[in-house]
Amino acid sequence: MLLLKRHYQTEREVAFYASQLCITPKYLSVIVKQQTGQTALACIETHVVTECKALLLSTDLNIQQIANRLHFPSQSMFGKFFKRVTGLSPRAYRKQHTHL
Repeated sequence: MLLLKRHYQTEREVAFYASQLCITPKYLSVIVKQQTGQTALACIETHVVTECKALLLSTDLNIQQIANRLHFPSQSMFGKFFKRVTGLSPRAYRKQHTHL
């Protein structure tokens, strides 16, 4: 989890974290699943999305700036990632949660 906190902005692949721990991605996934009930990839995505949500709701950064801050290759890739994980586009999430 410490590695994830250090590298989530730039690294979103299980293989990266496994290599940092000198274990295989499969073994990392087994360990993470036993400890958290989530796959390693789901843990990574949850951590990244939590930061995305915080930036969307607590800053005036636009979507492009958030995508840049989290080192997504493009705003489009950021939007696709966010929507796949949350079911909402970043813009829709911000709108839904700021007009309560």
